[in-house]
Amino acid sequence: MPRIRPEIESLVRYSPGLPIEEVAREYGIADIVKLASNENPLPPFPEVSAAMAEIVSGVNRYPDSGCFELTKALSGATGIAGESLWFGAGSSELLTAVARAVGGEGTSVVFGWPSFAMYPINAALGGSEPIQVPLDSRHRYDLDRMAGAIRSDTTLVFLCNPNNPTGTYRAASDVRAFVEGISDDTLVVLDEAYAEYVVADDYESGIPLALARPNVIVARTFSKMYGLAGLRVGYMIGYPDTIGSLRRAQIPFSVNSLAQIAAITSLGYPDRVVERVKVNRQGIAFLEQELDVRGIEWVPSQANFVWMRLGPDNAALCQALMERGVIVRPLSDEWARVSIGTDSENRRFFSALDGVLAKS
Repeated sequence: MPRIRPEIESLVRYSPGLPIEEVAREYGIADIVKLASNENPLPPFPEVSAAMAEIVSGVNRYPDSGCFELTKALSGATGIAGESLWFGAGSSELLTAVARAVGGEGTSVVFGWPSFAMYPINAALGGSEPIQVPLDSRHRYDLDRMAGAIRSDTTLVFLCNPNNPTGTYRAASDVRAFVEGISDDTLVVLDEAYAEYVVADDYESGIPLALARPNVIVARTFSKMYGLAGLRVGYMIGYPDTIGSLRRAQIPFSVNSLAQIAAITSLGYPDRVVERVKVNRQGIAFLEQELDVRGIEWVPSQANFVWMRLGPDNAALCQALMERGVIVRPLSDEWARVSIGTDSENRRFFSALDGVLAKS
């Protein structure tokens, strides 16, 4: 047997929401609703599909590893200088590259928990000790406890805002105070994968902090709001020197040609993003209302999913839902996450849930 690093051997692999095809094969169900992976239930904009079709014949060539046109497009849309932008195969790839760049023997990584499942994996891949800090009583990142958990060997801190899987957030003033209290040689990643969905008045992106402080970077993605999850394209924003150093840990050609043109084209329709935010909030309101009717505890969400408490039978209930063709995500002993789908998908979820609860 090859000699695998002990921390890799003991690592719990990332477990994505089961794909529709696998559930169909396993249970012989033709009509399946997937509400487990926080995907946008709406497809890419029609212009995006058309743009990809135009260049698909050229995929025999390697993509532009520097993402020149995508950098130019995002810089134009946001006003952020190109040297502060870094693209990757989804923000997940960039999180892993960061962990490799600043990790190593004798280092540690601090993050809240429960949170994005890639964080402990990132720590292991970077050769760092993971330090999980429990969320506060409101299911938010506990920034005071986070600050207290940071050690002299901590080189990396992940702060998911809004947090996945709870949908909670920390206000701009809280994040700013937290960042300002951290040593300049500790890198803080503000993971804002769901930032486009936030409607809270006191939320603010950490981008200004990242552009002003060399030890702060912001992670964003095109997977959620723009419906490009299957193409894998995300980006980070940060101080130019920091970005320049971190990207050395990235493999070349990670953002494929179709992903690049899809992201470029998507940026041309900001009005449609506004409309998608409205549709998502309608879905959130519907889920909250219907969970209330059934007496199921839920947490207010600023993302495109809801964290709900199904109780001690959580795993069994989620399994029963899947057997009825509705996939949700159990992520703790009593809590599960359900993504916002289309109106019909959301209603299908509750129809299945009622059937499951009636038998429990």
